[in-house]
Amino acid sequence: MKGGRKRSRSSTVDDAEDRHERLHASTRRGDHRATSQAVEASAPSPSATPAGAPSPCPSATALSGGPSTTAPSGTPAEPQPHPTPVSPMVELPLEETSGEQSSSEPSGEESASETASEASGEEEEPLILQEEIDAADVVLDVVAEGGADDDLIQRVAPFPGGPEDLSLLAHYPDHKAPWTWQALLRTDPRYVDRRTLRVATVGGKVWNLPCDGDSEAHTHVRQLLQQTGLYHLPWCGLPETDPAVVLALVERWHEETSSFHMPFGEMTITLDDVSALLHLPTGSRFYTPGRGERDEVAALCAQLLGGSVAAYLAEFEAAGGQNIRFITLKTMYTSAMDGGRYEDAARIWLVNQLGATLFASKSGGYHTTVYWIGMLEDLSRVSEYAWGAIALASLYEQLSRASRRKTAQIGGFTSLVLSWAYEYISSSVIIMTEVPGYTQDQPRAQRWSTSRIAHSGLDERRVMLDELTVDDITWTPFEDHRDVRPRDPRALYSGYIWTPYGRSVSRHLPERVMRQFGFIQDIPRHPSEIQTTGSLAETTDAAYAEFEPHLRPQGIPATYPGEAVEGYMRWYSRVSHVFIIPEDRREELSAVISLDSKLGCGVVGAVPGGARARGEGDPGEGVRGGRARGPRGRRGRGR
Repeated sequence: MKGGRKRSRSSTVDDAEDRHERLHASTRRGDHRATSQAVEASAPSPSATPAGAPSPCPSATALSGGPSTTAPSGTPAEPQPHPTPVSPMVELPLEETSGEQSSSEPSGEESASETASEASGEEEEPLILQEEIDAADVVLDVVAEGGADDDLIQRVAPFPGGPEDLSLLAHYPDHKAPWTWQALLRTDPRYVDRRTLRVATVGGKVWNLPCDGDSEAHTHVRQLLQQTGLYHLPWCGLPETDPAVVLALVERWHEETSSFHMPFGEMTITLDDVSALLHLPTGSRFYTPGRGERDEVAALCAQLLGGSVAAYLAEFEAAGGQNIRFITLKTMYTSAMDGGRYEDAARIWLVNQLGATLFASKSGGYHTTVYWIGMLEDLSRVSEYAWGAIALASLYEQLSRASRRKTAQIGGFTSLVLSWAYEYISSSVIIMTEVPGYTQDQPRAQRWSTSRIAHSGLDERRVMLDELTVDDITWTPFEDHRDVRPRDPRALYSGYIWTPYGRSVSRHLPERVMRQFGFIQDIPRHPSEIQTTGSLAETTDAAYAEFEPHLRPQGIPATYPGEAVEGYMRWYSRVSHVFIIPEDRREELSAVISLDSKLGCGVVGAVPGGARARGEGDPGEGVRGGRARGPRGRRGRGR
């Protein structure tokens, strides 16, 4: 029991997801006491281990120092209602799919009474690559009064506060927004405001593997990494997250449109935003993993990272799925550096960094998946991949999963969400810290820092976003950055983007946020109108490589920031929800927040320790935000 509520497993979770869920749960509850000493222990002798069986625990020699024992087999006008909306995010089956998509169901949380033995005897299906359907992916709450809360959900439009029909937001009944609305109304005690969305972070894992020294080994590895275009990634992450801002934005994210639904229309993180914020390579290639069988992935790891196949199979068993623990990566990196295997060390560094940033899972810094390891086979060609689109597709997937009503955790590179918000949204709505000494030749994500803010600030964030207007938005924040990072040529690409992490595709729909490009926003086409030919994977690869036919027209330049055509808000109010909080509750919360601000006790500035994590400079220097006035007394940045 937790918080007086029972936990229940959904009857709709399929067997494969259930198996992965129990496996991951058991490994997270299992041998967390494994340390580098255990990893460095000698491997059992052949006489102690049956032929062909993996060793119980991978040794440093097996994973790091020895050559591969097995070579891999291969490397792998107003839209009309649509009666059958298409799910925007799909996990591709291993067999090539048709252009039709299928919705992925959320999985349930494992029971607290489950033990590691439940998974130990099961053979994992190697064809399922989404290892991150884990224990914290979804929480299925059963209300204290008894009975599944699914019975409380309204399924037919119109909904209180919108939408009036489900022609656009087909999955709205299972979204966080309608549940939050009903919980804040307080008319039915069975609706409980789910205020906690655990933001899984990896913390200092990005600094686990140093390579910035002056030694010959560090210099050699650093040169290899710089040619990949990914060496700067550790400096693009925020040292702390802001869960209240992340949750307030997640409540407005809709997977059907790949966008945040604000009071004045849609906004989203675009390919051009990722380009300016992260300075990732803008290649045109996607990567499609192989069939994902454990033996195949282990063989590829042995070839590219060093070590033996048996040792990687043992590590997969210890970490769960096709994952390597960060503590093991640290041991492998040290061994590769000491042995002069610099290419292996560079690949290990990349696995660690990508697992801590773009491909961050919900394991909380315990492990990272490696079934995409084939991307690192030729270090000189790593920059040819479409890293910006891959990063964005990975983040879209995590936001979409987190927006579902029963999801209790979000993984992914949430620093990208916060950096985007800091660039676009007024400093009177969210607090950010501008790093002293930032220069325009650096990625814009390096401009910001933040500190952890308590979940008690969620109501304030909700109110602030509900009261957001077009004048509170900096619609084109990167114009002063164009000399360093010109607009991405695929900025107006409308189509699918793909990530090997989770093997999922999402839609990139710039036509829904034309104001972010300086144009007048019109009523966009329905997301399902994107055409596919053949398999979805082939369609995505071909369309992104030959992107010109898929660029949306630039439109009419806006005469003022945030301009939209007449009738846009009428349409938007009908198909979306403008507010998260009911009006009477919003006024009540707004009055409380305003009073707290006047008394100087608002949660906005209430950071543990009494000061923000600055890194350098005066404690007050560079801090933007803080509500000095009531919730309606904003300092707009509408430029």
